[in-house]
Parts: sequence; C-alpha cells; structure tokens
Amino acid sequence: MDRHELNRMFDSLAPDPRRERELLRQLLRDNARRKQPMKNWKQIVVAAAAAALLVTAATAAVVLPRIDPKLLGYLDVDPECTQEVAQAESLLYPGAMALDITREDNGAVLHVTQILRDRYNVMILADFTAPEGTQLYMGAPNTDEVSSAKGFRNGSEFAVGFLNASGERMGAHGLVSFYSWEVLEDDDPMDNRLALMFTLSPQQGEDSAWEAVSLRVPAADLAYWDPERKREVTVYPGDWSFEAPLPQKDIGWVVQIDQALGELDGASITAQGELYLSPMTLKFDHRRDAGVPFVGETQQEKNMAVSRWYSLGRAEGVTLTGPDGVSVGVDCGNGAGGFGDGWWSEIYRLKQITDPAKFQGGALTLDWACGKTVISLDGLRPVEPQS
Repeated sequence: MDRHELNRMFDSLAPDPRRERELLRQLLRDNARRKQPMKNWKQIVVAAAAAALLVTAATAAVVLPRIDPKLLGYLDVDPECTQEVAQAESLLYPGAMALDITREDNGAVLHVTQILRDRYNVMILADFTAPEGTQLYMGAPNTDEVSSAKGFRNGSEFAVGFLNASGERMGAHGLVSFYSWEVLEDDDPMDNRLALMFTLSPQQGEDSAWEAVSLRVPAADLAYWDPERKREVTVYPGDWSFEAPLPQKDIGWVVQIDQALGELDGASITAQGELYLSPMTLKFDHRRDAGVPFVGETQQEKNMAVSRWYSLGRAEGVTLTGPDGVSVGVDCGNGAGGFGDGWWSEIYRLKQITDPAKFQGGALTLDWACGKTVISLDGLRPVEPQS
C-alpha cells in the first residue's frame, strides 16, 4: 500500500471533531456508570483506545491533501470564497492525488505537485524553476484578439500515453487524442519561475484508458508561439519528461440516453449511449444518420454540409438544469468521432464545479442547429466502482 492509499485510508477512518468528542464522552460515561472501579488493565485499554482515536484523527488532518489553489483557479473556483473552495475540494478530492515528482535538466527543475482526474480529463500541476537570474519571458499576455501557445512543446502522439501495471503502453497510440501544456497566470513574467498545467483527454471510444495505472508525460523545451514573428521561440531547452501515477476513483455519474435531436441537411441526429457527468466534465455521444449522404451541387457545398455536421455541439446551446431549476452552462471542450460511421463525442467543461447529484431528476437541454431538445436525467447515478 503506497503513501497515497494510506492517506485515503486514514481519511476514511478518522471521525470528524464532533464525533470524536462524542466517542470520548461515551468512554468516560461508561466508566462512571460502573459500580466497581475498573481494574488497572481495563483503564489502560480505555486510555489506549482514546489515545488511538485522537492520533487517528490528528494523522488524517495532517495527511489530508488539499486541492492546490492554482488548480482550483484553473477550474474557475474563486479562491476568496471559502464556501466555494470547500465544496470544490470535497467533490474533487476523491479524484485527486498529491505528487512529489522532481526532474532536473540543464540547470532547471520541474516539480510536479498534483494530479486531478475524471474519466475524460487529466490535469497535472507543476512548477518550473530555472537558475537565478534567468528570465522566463513567455511573450505578451494572451488576449481575446491574440493567443499564444505557451509551455512545453507538444511532441508526437507517441510521446504521451497511458501505461498498464507492467509499465507498457496501452493501445496503438496510448489512447490519447489531445494534450497540451500551458503557462498559468504569472505575477512576474520576467523572473525565473513558472507554474504550468498539463491537460489531456483520452481518445474517445477507448474507455480502457481508465484501466491505466500511470501516465507518461512529455515535458521538453519550454517554448511559446510568437504571433507577430509567426514562429516558435524556445525559452529554455531541456527534457523534464516524467511518469505520473493516476488516481483510481472515478468521480463521475452516468445515465443511458437515446433521444432524437432533430434533423440537419435531411439527416436525423440522435443523442445515444452513455452520458457522463463529473463535477467538472460533461460527455455524451450523438450520431448522424450515416445512410444520408452529405449533399451539394458542388464540392464546396458538400464541404459546407460536412462543416455543419461537425459544428454541432456548440457550447452556448448546452445547459444542465437540476430539479430545483438551478442551471449551469458549459465551456467549449473537445471531442472526436468517426466520420464514416457518423458519430461524434462531445466533451465539455462545466462553467463551475458542481455536484452531479444535483442534476439527478433534472435535464440536459440542447439548443443546436438541428433543433432544441430536452433530455431527462432521471436515471443519473454514480459510476459503479471497478471490481
């Protein structure tokens, strides 16, 4: 049993302070009720039990990992709102793991500190420190008009991948469809330190990724894209790639759906299969009637029809609503699909960390180009633990 599993075990065993005081009072009350004084050995047993209770609670309080504020900020949790932070931590904690991975190269250090995972997203937080006097300037701040990729270079798809218990890559491509590094907001962009976030989405249709025990993460050559010079600029060369263990608790809820969404260019569109909802992710599949061709007089018209099919799933048209009427929207995520088979998986990030249980008995509303549809979430339930 490793350190992280021990942490979780202690956390599950430790009582909260109110329960702790109640148990201690019960021990003292039982002692007072006895007509005869307890023998010394019995007193020792009671004292030892009380001491063990206090030690267990204290140990859990010490080892209980917190969700890093930088990671919460990345998920749009307001660090100044104590209630919002507490709720987010309670929902995300089972899918998080504290890490202490250090890689050194070319005089610089990458320190990996935390990982968060649900079925369709992995996030890894790390700090990068170059030698004193180094300026890690990563270009002008991103704006709505100008965006610049910043972080470690994205290598080939084979550079990152899920690994099984034997350390072997799973699947032909490691079951990965999209990953990236990005630099988090920096108070001093001219100093020698950076905070970075690695994000990854498993390839859709490859649910066996959940069986992976670790993830190989590429982290080579800190660089950014200069939109003015239209070229990539290397800020600090080196290779800090690492392998990270993966949390094994799925924090999501699921429900089976099968509902027509309308028509687009004469083809019926249907939401079908398993809808997955975690505190930060919404994922479901939709299909296009593969028997209806993408029609058009010219190749350009056919291409436009294909484009309309791929443009389905706009985030502005997706809303989750609980039975109490409270709603939450989604931000653009990513997806993948089979063009020939006419199916597509949509993955969105919720605009706020939300308890999936609040949507049990609620609805998913899709207001897309193919029509507006309300899908019931009556059967939404927690993911069953892996056997």
